[in-house]
Amino acid sequence: MTTLKKGDLIKGKFGTTHKVIEVLGEILFISSTDSFNTCWSHQTEEQLKENGYTWDTPAWEPSINERAWYINGSVQADWSCWGNTDIDKARRDFLGIYQTKELAEAALLEIRRKLGK
Repeated sequence: MTTLKKGDLIKGKFGTTHKVIEVLGEILFISSTDSFNTCWSHQTEEQLKENGYTWDTPAWEPSINERAWYINGSVQADWSCWGNTDIDKARRDFLGIYQTKELAEAALLEIRRKLGK
């Protein structure tokens, strides 16, 4: 089973960036570097690794109704039950979601450190 999913970005061995534009079973359809909407290649994850492609490990994604921690507007760790809603996705894509309060608080400390606060 593939760990990559539609929308994930991968790096080529020469620093190029490609997007997974579709997944069909074990086959990943990969975009060209100049247009993320144009299919350039199709390979399995194993073939991508053999050809020098790399990617970040997919982030944790909670199940429906599972607790997810995030950084709220008051800059504190908070939680809600994951519903895969637009709000959930916005929280995930902005400052991230975390499995535990401790991980959310550690991320908050790192954000503050980077901001010099």
